Amino acid sequence: MIKSKFKRVTSLFLATLMCVTTFAGIGSTTAYAASGEKADVYMVDFPRDGDANYDGVWGHSNLTLKNGWHTGRSNFTNLKAIGSYSGNVAYCIEPGISLKVGQTMNKYDENYFNNLASNGVISGDEIRLFVGRILQYGYRGTISTSWRSQNEAAANSIAQAYATQLLIWETVIGERDVNFNHVAASGCSNVKDVINAKHPLRNKIFSYYNSMVQSVQNHATIPSFCNKSSGSAKTIELEWNGSKYTTTLTDSNNVLSKYNFKASISGVSFSVNGNKLTVSMDTAPSKEFTITATKKNAVRRGVVVWSEGKHGQNSSVQDVVSYAQEVSDSINGYVKMKVSYGSCQIVKTSEDGKVDGINFTITGKGINQTVTTANGGKFQIDNLMPGIYTVTEQAYDKYEPQETHRVTVVAGQVAKVNFNNKLKRGDLQVVKSSEDNLVEGVKFHLFGTSLSGDAVDQYAVTDKDGVATFKDVLISGSEPYILEEVDTAIRYVVPKKQTAPVKWKEVTTRNFNNILKKFTVTVTKSDAEKGEAQGNAKLSGAVYGIYKGETLVDKYVTDENGQFTTKEYVCDTDWTIREITPSEGYLLDKTIHEVGADPKLYEVEHNLTSNDVTEQVIKGNVAIIKHTDDGETKIETPEKGASFEIYLKSAGSYDAANKDERDTIVCDENGFGQTKDIKIIN
Repeated sequence: MIKSKFKRVTSLFLATLMCVTTFAGIGSTTAYAASGEKADVYMVDFPRDGDANYDGVWGHSNLTLKNGWHTGRSNFTNLKAIGSYSGNVAYCIEPGISLKVGQTMNKYDENYFNNLASNGVISGDEIRLFVGRILQYGYRGTISTSWRSQNEAAANSIAQAYATQLLIWETVIGERDVNFNHVAASGCSNVKDVINAKHPLRNKIFSYYNSMVQSVQNHATIPSFCNKSSGSAKTIELEWNGSKYTTTLTDSNNVLSKYNFKASISGVSFSVNGNKLTVSMDTAPSKEFTITATKKNAVRRGVVVWSEGKHGQNSSVQDVVSYAQEVSDSINGYVKMKVSYGSCQIVKTSEDGKVDGINFTITGKGINQTVTTANGGKFQIDNLMPGIYTVTEQAYDKYEPQETHRVTVVAGQVAKVNFNNKLKRGDLQVVKSSEDNLVEGVKFHLFGTSLSGDAVDQYAVTDKDGVATFKDVLISGSEPYILEEVDTAIRYVVPKKQTAPVKWKEVTTRNFNNILKKFTVTVTKSDAEKGEAQGNAKLSGAVYGIYKGETLVDKYVTDENGQFTTKEYVCDTDWTIREITPSEGYLLDKTIHEVGADPKLYEVEHNLTSNDVTEQVIKGNVAIIKHTDDGETKIETPEKGASFEIYLKSAGSYDAANKDERDTIVCDENGFGQTKDIKIIN
């Protein structure tokens, strides 16, 4: 009994002393305002009298810890209670600062932690959160002086409570990081070293310790792709999949189902499937944004601080904490998203092959830029914010107007937009007419230089309606094209060339009329021998026919000058003049006289030609039989050598007559004499 009593007195003394010496450190002191409520703090050392492990190693040697904290030597495991020795458990948060049994303390809420300085590993606010989480999974309940380690339930309570204290101390002095991982001390002891290797409850304490560590870590485990600090969050690239900007993140921590997700900008959608989070946007964001993962229904224990109003390693009274009702626990993870810039490449092609030096304007997303193609008709605009842009080509007279193109620029990709210039074209229609209504198969030639500078050299042939169409002809420039009929039939006068402008999307019409070449012929009748009519013969009154081939077309009569002039006929090669009835004193001229109306001889519409025809005057001869009769014999006897002079009476005398108007006859032995052919018309 003397030994037990001694132990109890010593235990109470050491409890008071341990609160003074255990975990002493160096630091500043901060004062806080109390809520007005007060309570006494009590301390209970274990083991108690009657503990089967009373003689075990429950204490520890003098230890130096992180950040200047240290311990004194102790033989007991100390726990604290609020209000009495059997009050709710409380935990020291100023290790090494002295505390008396029954010390009256002021009550403070969690704002106590607002001005706590960082311990070099986590901030004062993070200390507050971890203490509340430790209390969520640690020992919460009353302290009992009747706990004995041979009692399983009591041993478990002592072990869980002390494991809770160890974790709170580790958190306060800097042995736990933001992920609640242990940060081992360097060059000094760790808090866990206060549990001697021979402590009767060592295994139980560390079993609870490890379980609580796992629970606290799981409590605050965020998706593996997140960071607990928004400033340190990694940035993920959203990529274009053809319809939206998206990325899929895999959570190796398998906690996605416990979190809600929200973006710092609108227009972001989320989809969770197992351990995969898909983030999507229909339009690219203008800048980097942050996604916050917030744990659903996260709670921890509220923290009540009992203090004399000061905090720090130099404060006069050790502060303790106790648990309160559950409060919302803000557990957030952060990941950043962005869409990289993209590019737009303009690719120019053209019918005429001219692709460089073409101006384009691109607008959208705050961009309004004019660029010029080069290097084979290309231009690439880089560093464009993803989104929809419009690209417009500058108008050129020679090209058909281009539609404005819309192009979607995707992050990290080159969006191509193609422009193909087509030269402006129009149509030309030639309407053919002719005097003989033959209009099919006539060829026309169009030539000149187009607005684009290209040569135009085209042919078209009329259809059965006499229409020749030049389709899709390059539009003409300042000078119109030249249009001509080619291979004009010889019967026609070749039409004059015409100018013909060709305009875009218009039909130019030109009319060509074929005029037949025509002729009139003047026929002059002359005496074949004299030119003029002989004797009483006449050049007038002769009837001639004009023939087309073998067809008599018209009749004409010579006038007093032996002439007639026809009306106009269409030129051809088979026109002839033929005498039908000769004039008085002349023989019929059976000669077929070609008119000479071959159209190839003429170029104009109205043409004159002449035909000279000669006619042979009618001639005859005189025969004389000369007989003599002396009147006696009554028998006619041929008179040889009789001579006669015969001449045209109108000549007046033999000597005055022309040679073809006179002759001398000398009778032969038969008395016969005959003149040569002489003119017999007087």
